[in-house]
Amino acid sequence: MDIKKICLAGALLGFVPVSAQESQSFQEFRQKILDDYQEFRKTILAHYADFLNGTWHEYEPMMPLEKTQTPKPMRVPDVKVSKPVTVPTNLPKPVLATLPPSQIPPDAQIEEPQPPSEESPADDKPVSLFDVPKPIVLPEAKDVVPPGIKVKPDLGGTPLLAALPDIPRPVIADEPEDDAPAVDETEIKPAEAPEESRVGKEPMKFYGMEIWVPEVDFKIMYSLGKVSDFARHWKLLDEQDVADVALSSLRPKMNELGLNDYLAYEFLCAYMDFKFPEASSAPKMSAVHYLLTHMGYDARIALATKTGDPLLLIPADQMIYGKVYLTLGGEKFYVLTAPGVNPMGSPIATCDLPKVANQGKRFDMRINGLNFPMKEHKFNVDYGKLHLSGVVNENLMPVVYRYPQMDTADFAESVLDKKLRENLVTQVKEQLSGMDKVDATNELLQFVQSGFSYATDDAFHGFEKPYFLEENLFYPKNDCEDRAIFYTYLLWNALGVENQLLCFPGHESASVALPGDIKGVSYDHEGKRYYISDPTYIGSRTGQCMPQYVTTAPKIDLTLPK
Repeated sequence: MDIKKICLAGALLGFVPVSAQESQSFQEFRQKILDDYQEFRKTILAHYADFLNGTWHEYEPMMPLEKTQTPKPMRVPDVKVSKPVTVPTNLPKPVLATLPPSQIPPDAQIEEPQPPSEESPADDKPVSLFDVPKPIVLPEAKDVVPPGIKVKPDLGGTPLLAALPDIPRPVIADEPEDDAPAVDETEIKPAEAPEESRVGKEPMKFYGMEIWVPEVDFKIMYSLGKVSDFARHWKLLDEQDVADVALSSLRPKMNELGLNDYLAYEFLCAYMDFKFPEASSAPKMSAVHYLLTHMGYDARIALATKTGDPLLLIPADQMIYGKVYLTLGGEKFYVLTAPGVNPMGSPIATCDLPKVANQGKRFDMRINGLNFPMKEHKFNVDYGKLHLSGVVNENLMPVVYRYPQMDTADFAESVLDKKLRENLVTQVKEQLSGMDKVDATNELLQFVQSGFSYATDDAFHGFEKPYFLEENLFYPKNDCEDRAIFYTYLLWNALGVENQLLCFPGHESASVALPGDIKGVSYDHEGKRYYISDPTYIGSRTGQCMPQYVTTAPKIDLTLPK
């Protein structure tokens, strides 16, 4: 059993009721496992420069995964121009959305370092897998990359993080009506940091925001000439103890901002751009790789061998669409680049690691609450009996505008602003109180249908742009998956209505589990009857389904509550 599985097993055992003495013994056992794992990681990191100085192999990049190939409707569907099914109708049995397994396939042949043979006797010291790192030649590896292959020459401060993206204009909120619920903005505005808190700190820019971080003094190379320089650069950072010095200063700030794994990567890129503006992208990417690896991630430094562009490879807990990737040992590694770099068309080279070194964490791409400085943007959305108003933090919008594409469920399970969501839930509860669940569901349904304007991502943004829930309150237009995420969240959190996020070909919809006799289109799942409740089918009520999907088995992306 590998270290990950032991730790997971230990974590699961933590939920078993035990006596105080047994609990203490278990805690000691679990702590020992964690301590052993940390020591194991330290051993890997101590020899990482040897891996970088070892064999590099080329791999052919895989084309980005596409989320769907079925186009979304250019015009919003409307019951006035179609004939919705209203008689009781059963949809074909739905299917659960599943991700392909990411573990190493059982037939993968991975060469591991071997202890010395009798013909080559060992020293008196115990055999270490890291004394002479022996590379793995993975099945998909191609040519060996010579150590002298060139890295892209110094371009004079190539940034790792793109400048502020051009985003569409937000919704301009009308003044709320007199009877609209008041918004207590004093709870949302953060207190300004006192001047004394900036002593010993310096201001970096992160998506246009001024973020004060502790001053840290270290050096990086200003350019790398060849592949073997990545090992020399790692040693330079090690000699300065950069991992301890920089991470001990930056980690508290990243935690304070609520950064997830991917945004921590982007924050480190912005930090390197700020700290070393004249350095080329290769040493900055190398330094980011160094810090991520010391944070426990299985990130890999890489190179596009035709262009010499430095790259970073990351595994993820979620499927990522629209990004080139490699498959290494049965694991997808997605390619991250500096702005303007296209890794397609060039083989990608990365160093070989022994199997035992492949014990780092994957990136969790979901977001669980960000805490950035507030830039207020007021919103008002009004239809029927519902009026939602408040402020959304405009500073969040550039940060997630080009966020990597994930499955719809991952956007639905992510949270940008917890206080904003609490405010929305409170308003919906207050305004729909006293209504039975069927009527309240239909009121919320038609609010989402008609309170927002419709446009496909391609038409409005020029690229596939799934929204996090909060983005619906900033941009003037949204599409089916954005509405479905917004609707299903409020169904459960404000109305207590169990529901499912559904995917039809080219269309995201929803269904609800409600008591009573509702006529229309439904299906049975795990003993419950779910009725189609589509927030993009304008004018429809719960039970009405777009005619083209009445014979289609939907895919269940997410069930609320989980």
